[in-house]
Amino acid sequence: MDLKKERMMILDMIAEGKINAEQGEQLFKALDASIITEAEPGENDPRIDPVAPIPPVPPIPPIQPDRGWNNKSPSMNELVAALREAGVKHLTLSDIQEMQVHNITPEYIREMMALGIEPDGLGQWIDLRVRNITPIFVRELRELGIDDVDDILELTNHDVSPKYVAELRAAGMKDLDVDELAELRDNDISPKFIAELRELGFPDLDVDELIELSNHDVSPKLVAELRNLGLDKLDTDELVELSNHGVSPKFIAEMRDLGLKDLSVDDLVELSNHDVSPKFLAQMRALGFDDLDVDDLVELSNHDVSPEFLEGLRSFGLTKLDVDEVVELSDHDVTVRYLAELREAGLGDLEVDEIVELRNHNVQPRFVRELAELGFSKLSVDELVETTIHHVSPRFIRKMREKFGEGLELQQLIELRMHGIDPDMLEELRSAGLKIQL
Repeated sequence: MDLKKERMMILDMIAEGKINAEQGEQLFKALDASIITEAEPGENDPRIDPVAPIPPVPPIPPIQPDRGWNNKSPSMNELVAALREAGVKHLTLSDIQEMQVHNITPEYIREMMALGIEPDGLGQWIDLRVRNITPIFVRELRELGIDDVDDILELTNHDVSPKYVAELRAAGMKDLDVDELAELRDNDISPKFIAELRELGFPDLDVDELIELSNHDVSPKLVAELRNLGLDKLDTDELVELSNHGVSPKFIAEMRDLGLKDLSVDDLVELSNHDVSPKFLAQMRALGFDDLDVDDLVELSNHDVSPEFLEGLRSFGLTKLDVDEVVELSDHDVTVRYLAELREAGLGDLEVDEIVELRNHNVQPRFVRELAELGFSKLSVDELVETTIHHVSPRFIRKMREKFGEGLELQQLIELRMHGIDPDMLEELRSAGLKIQL
């Protein structure tokens, strides 16, 4: 026998008005009496007394016309009465099933109504039950001034308990609406968090500010440490900015120990954003850069000017360079080795701009030495650059000298190269009977 199906058929008959509640209960009792558990063969235990014979199932009374809710059982009558008091006058089969599943009792309905709860239809009653909203829960919220059904459901949806609301009020948040309570709970803002911030000098933070501080990891501990460093007048935006950019109290303290004592929030953020660490600052100071400001430090870091690079420049004798000159040398890949090789080639007293010019045009120290060996030993930076640009190589010079003597000047060689005249062309012209005079 399919008991579930049989019970559903009885419920259908009640819902359709074919039988009343009292008749339905009789059918349920008859169905229960017909249930028997039959032992499998060979499983009888002689120590157990035989089961008394099952009494016959009483006959089902004839179905009478529905005479209304007055003929129903006391429990059903009470439920119907309670529902009518709550304004529910019509039920469907699914309504009956929902009430049974969620245990909506007359006591529950009347207790909730006594607390001023007036759900809008059976659906809201079921909603209250599904969310396990008890009269005790409602009573505690009523004592806090919250008694609207929609508000209660909303708070329950966001796991806002009466205790949480009470603790928020004790922490000073007294005039919060339901949306604000839900928002605080959703963002894990605890009453302790609020109370600690108030003690640290933030008594008037609104919901948005509290959420912003929490979401950006601005903890009461961080605020307290910043206050201990004298930063006791920061607003929420500044606190968030410091936290977002990884500016820790330790970072600030170490920078102060190295001489940067009056840094603003923007200065601290800029240093941190550009990877200017206390270690970087200490190394720069050790190399003689004692007066670097925030802009200088940021510029050095942005251009990958390392302490090792500066140390190399100092060891080479470049001890009076300013930040812009150091950056320019670094940007153009002027290495200490390049400088040393230029000096060995006879170019020891160059300005930064001249060094950069040589580097930009790929004037190599070896090229300068070979030109010197060919007699061009005191060329200016401009002449070296022009010679390189027009590909007047030592090989070209040697070939021209082999054919036309040693008297060729550098400018003559450059002009020949500029016009595409090479030794092979001149030799062909000479072979054709032309006299070539340079």
